[in-house]
Amino acid sequence: MSKLLKQKLAALFITAYRLTGFRVKKYQQPSDISDLKNIAIFSTTALGDFLLNTPAIAAIRKRYPDANITMVVHQRNALLVEGSDMFRDVLYWDGKLNGLLKLVKALRRRHLDAVFLRHSRAPYDIVSATMANSEIIIKDVYYNDYLDRPTFYLNPFLSVPGHKRFNDVHLIHKKAELLESIGISFPSVEMMIPVKYTPEKKNRKTVGIHPGASSAERCWPIESFAIVATQILDKFPDVDIELLGGLGEIERNNQLIQLLLPFSERVINSAGKTNLKQLVEKIASLQCLVVGDTGPLHIAIAVKTPTVVMFRGMKHAAGTRPLQDLALHKVLIAEEGSGLSSIKPDDILKGVYEIISAD
Repeated sequence: MSKLLKQKLAALFITAYRLTGFRVKKYQQPSDISDLKNIAIFSTTALGDFLLNTPAIAAIRKRYPDANITMVVHQRNALLVEGSDMFRDVLYWDGKLNGLLKLVKALRRRHLDAVFLRHSRAPYDIVSATMANSEIIIKDVYYNDYLDRPTFYLNPFLSVPGHKRFNDVHLIHKKAELLESIGISFPSVEMMIPVKYTPEKKNRKTVGIHPGASSAERCWPIESFAIVATQILDKFPDVDIELLGGLGEIERNNQLIQLLLPFSERVINSAGKTNLKQLVEKIASLQCLVVGDTGPLHIAIAVKTPTVVMFRGMKHAAGTRPLQDLALHKVLIAEEGSGLSSIKPDDILKGVYEIISAD
């Protein structure tokens, strides 16, 4: 089923749902949202998306300090929100049709005044907010949601219509613009970890390398990572290398380890051995992290660990590059259309050496 057809079917459903008497309240002025007691915030996609949402989540919490906030997230991000004093409670949803009715039932029990859809998949997010009978529904509408149309098809069912923005706007700035347009100040662009964490204790200085990514085009060649790791280990005898990654990246890390056998005692492979909170604590302990445009990058930014980060091109860097603590991050951008392989090991090593030498 095409995305546009899903939106059209959702529009028909919501139109029919209005027969129950439900209407979304159209935002007119700040007083419309001045007294929100029960709020739900959705961030149901990837790890990086969630972390990019944290400045907006913090802004909503600051604007409504006494509100009961329910955080709706994907189960895989549970350890970043469970037990946080920012939220009254947490619900889990993967953004798909399966599980929607269970979510709606839970949301209705919370008697919501408003739902903020920060990063979630249309149309099911809007359908769930509607069925939860929230009079205020505010969605951060993304460029791809427009499906090459001039307006977002489901705008009539939102309290604030989506405004089309090009992909070259940083996602955090885009979220700030939406909140500020409805009178919610956005005091900081800093990402953060909502739960308390303690950096892992290490006996030796460690440089982290995250060789994997969610897709092949986001991955730098293994051979290039091997050159970088070898040079670091050779130049700094007091520094170890730790390879990070999830279960799906174990094999890629193993390939890299085979190229580093002469230094095997100083190379640690943590792929698939940490949960999400442990990964946060591990990254927080590193001297620096060599990484591509993927979730661990945003963890490093949030915990203020220096990075050497690679982007496939300017259009990719524009939306997710570091905005905070700029002195900590060495940003390398590949030539447009040439892929990450156009970034050379010497470019990475220069950044790593600067960070280690300044430590």
